[in-house]
Amino acid sequence: MSFNRIILASLLAAVGVGTAIACGPDFPWQLLGNRDRTVSDRVELNFAFEVGRLVKVPAGGPRAVEPDKPEEVAPAAVERQEAESGAWRNLMEPATLDDVVARLDRARQANDGGTARAASIGLPAAVRDYLAGAAEYGAARYEEALGYFQAIERLPPEQRRIRSVAAAYMIGRTNQQLGDFAAARAAFQETRRLAEAGAPDPMGLAVASLGEQARIDIFEAGLVEAPWPDPEAKPDDAAITRLIANAARLYAEQASRGSKMALLSLGEVARRLAADPRTLGLAVSDPLVRRLLVAYVTSQERGYYYYGPDDGTDAAARPAIVRVMAAVLSEPAPAPGPDLDRLAAFAYQAGRYDQAERLVANASQPLGLWVRAKLALRRGDRAAAVRDWTAAFAANQPGGERTLDEESDLRLRGELAVMRLSQGEYGQSLQLLFPVATTYWGDLIYVAERVLTVDELKAFVDGLPPPRPPAANDDNAARSGWVDPVPSLRALLARRLVRLGRVSEAIPYFPPAQPSEKTQERDGNTANQDDARDYLAAVEATRAPSFEWPWQKVSRAEALFQLATLSRQQGMGLMGTEGPPDEQVLAGMYAYGFGQASPNGWRKAPSALLGPDEPSRFAASAPRPDSRYHYRGVAADRAAAAADLLPQRSQAYAATLCWAAAYAIQNGDQAKADGFYRRYIANGAYQAWAKDFGQTCPDPDFDGARTFWWRQIKTWFAAKAASVWRHIGLVLGAAIGVALLAALIRRSRTTADRHS
Repeated sequence: MSFNRIILASLLAAVGVGTAIACGPDFPWQLLGNRDRTVSDRVELNFAFEVGRLVKVPAGGPRAVEPDKPEEVAPAAVERQEAESGAWRNLMEPATLDDVVARLDRARQANDGGTARAASIGLPAAVRDYLAGAAEYGAARYEEALGYFQAIERLPPEQRRIRSVAAAYMIGRTNQQLGDFAAARAAFQETRRLAEAGAPDPMGLAVASLGEQARIDIFEAGLVEAPWPDPEAKPDDAAITRLIANAARLYAEQASRGSKMALLSLGEVARRLAADPRTLGLAVSDPLVRRLLVAYVTSQERGYYYYGPDDGTDAAARPAIVRVMAAVLSEPAPAPGPDLDRLAAFAYQAGRYDQAERLVANASQPLGLWVRAKLALRRGDRAAAVRDWTAAFAANQPGGERTLDEESDLRLRGELAVMRLSQGEYGQSLQLLFPVATTYWGDLIYVAERVLTVDELKAFVDGLPPPRPPAANDDNAARSGWVDPVPSLRALLARRLVRLGRVSEAIPYFPPAQPSEKTQERDGNTANQDDARDYLAAVEATRAPSFEWPWQKVSRAEALFQLATLSRQQGMGLMGTEGPPDEQVLAGMYAYGFGQASPNGWRKAPSALLGPDEPSRFAASAPRPDSRYHYRGVAADRAAAAADLLPQRSQAYAATLCWAAAYAIQNGDQAKADGFYRRYIANGAYQAWAKDFGQTCPDPDFDGARTFWWRQIKTWFAAKAASVWRHIGLVLGAAIGVALLAALIRRSRTTADRHS
């Protein structure tokens, strides 16, 4: 199977956005499957992108350290890396690396601080105190642990520097456990100050401290539970609002510094607020918390697992989400700007269309214009909708601050392509889809294969950059073209030209043959320029001269049969449709999945957004026959056409009809196969193998067919000659008999005369 057939479904599923989804293994979302729903659907934003914009952080500050393998930044791993790098060389007595590692291992296994310090004797003082504090912390002896971590702070600057960030962080963690939250907050702030001043922070503890400090706030606000002592004084409503707002800011800063854990935390804060009406009512008054809630709801369908279980209902109808929508929309609208646009998207999702209209009345940024376009289409003002969609797309082009996430960029472009299609601007629709071909390949091939005329498509393809040369180590991937959509669209055009009989025009659009293809067995699912040239030669060999004798027709019948065989064996690569009915993009493994078998997609009723002449264009571009593996039907017709040129009583006549029936059966056309069998019965000579007609077929005997008429003439003359010789013998015999009879008569008369 070619490279694109292997990776295509998984590649597109990874970035799949859209509305209608095909059934099958990892088939992509397609915009045109239900275009009416596509363009009216809620605008869904990306939670990570949205919360990453909640606060701005200076460039060059601390960044999160959250590798896929946490053990890579575990304290033991960091200690070994520091020892190997020589960072401790001037802070400890000379020792081999093996000796240092052995001391570290013994200290890490200690159950108390004294044992840990004794095991690590000779190592830097800050490392020894940190190991001792870690042993006490692990044993839940927090006062003792705190003493060791604080001891690091009292060391001379050059000695404490290697563990100053880690010590401050652990002082904060220890004070959490002791319930001294003021001291914990101060320690976490000191953690960040030290890291920003340049102290080593290989474990990313400065960024992690933001989350730990935020956790204290939401714990004190009563939003989460933790194994810490309860605060002595319960916060009042104003304090709850302040604590949650501060926690949201800390988590947002952590997210802006690249923390994935912060995304989970922010999602959990929003989820808990949505589930607690009273706390929600208090916290929503803070602008940043409101922005968090808007991000949470507008990205519900993106599938972030921290949103809680999906009960199968529409996200906007879930009680918690309804509460959030009501709480957010009851607040005064923010000042004009990106937040206003996001609130408009939020109102649109909530079905508060009047409110959304007011919020986007003066929109000038992509999201606001996008929402306004959807509202215009909902009112039935398609001209205004197309105008705002176009303006949103233009405003979203690179050059300024990025206000939409990558997936929303894709979706905005895709929806504009749908609207262009509905306006009859088919070329512009393809122009919009092509740069995002790896996401919307199913939609792109529908427009390219079934809506544009072949000459319109050819003009578009000729304007594309030339395909890249094949990779030296991946001939098959380069030939398949999916790594670059340009060759894939060129091959689609080539097969379409072949279907129309314009084979010589098609050849340059097929990929050139690669050296490896000369020796590899081909599967027929793809074709190259050499295959196309062979096919053209086979087509030309079937052309009828101005005059031919009956026996000369046999050579043309043989060429037609060879063309039928080629059509059957390599039809998918030479003329298969990219989408339905052949699904060449899937190597024909499924009957549907990419593209669509009707302009209406998955809808039964015609869409209101069909282009003016889109249905007629779709009908005109259908393969002939318009059936699954249509090239098998082509092969059947060509084999039957070969039989038309053969002597009806020849073996070749029966065999070519047998193959025609076989191809028709493989094409799912039993009625046509039955017709070929009846034709054989009516005209052909008995063949012993015909009991399995259409199932098991012999090779046609074209040599026997060429001599069929000569053998018939020879037999006729031989029969005539035998008949003549047979008649001559009778005449001679009769003549001799007559002569003998006459002689006897004369003799009898002579004798009688003598006696008389």
